[in-house]
Amino acid sequence: CNVGEVIEVGSAVRGFSVGDRVVSNGYHSEVVSVPKNLCAVISENVTDEEATFVVLGAIGLQGIRLTEPSLGDVVVVIGLGVIGLMTVQILLAHGCRVLAIDTQVDRLNLASQFGAMAVNSELENIQIIAEEFSRGRGVDSVIITASTESHELISNAAKMCRKRGRITLVGMTGLNLKRTDFYEKELI
Repeated sequence: CNVGEVIEVGSAVRGFSVGDRVVSNGYHSEVVSVPKNLCAVISENVTDEEATFVVLGAIGLQGIRLTEPSLGDVVVVIGLGVIGLMTVQILLAHGCRVLAIDTQVDRLNLASQFGAMAVNSELENIQIIAEEFSRGRGVDSVIITASTESHELISNAAKMCRKRGRITLVGMTGLNLKRTDFYEKELI
């Protein structure tokens, strides 16, 4: 994402002025033309470095909005890169119980420090852990922020969910879906 200064504002655009410091989800270049809905003014107390996380946070937040979690929901986040870790933090702040899954110990440690239960999928059976974490009901939703060609992630997500649970794909994964995994539980 880009942090920069507004040098010109279109006649129909409101809320921005020449000289405003902004963050945008536009192209990476010295000068960009960005639609107003992909641009936000940065508060004076926010550094440029901090502002660069706005777009990544917005991606995680959109995944959460699509998931529609409620207070106390059990949510699994698979993939703890920057977007996954931000998603974990937002879910915890929203009052959800979060099971964070990855293979990298440093990322798992961060998720644990934030307050999530962190599980290394290479060392533990995530199906059993998810079942225990959800107190035998199945998780309310799974947000996949990982990027892999494997079809295993989406299959595992379906198996972890309760009936009518939700799976939100923010990252990229193989999508060789097993109809019965989704149909029998009426997954969304």
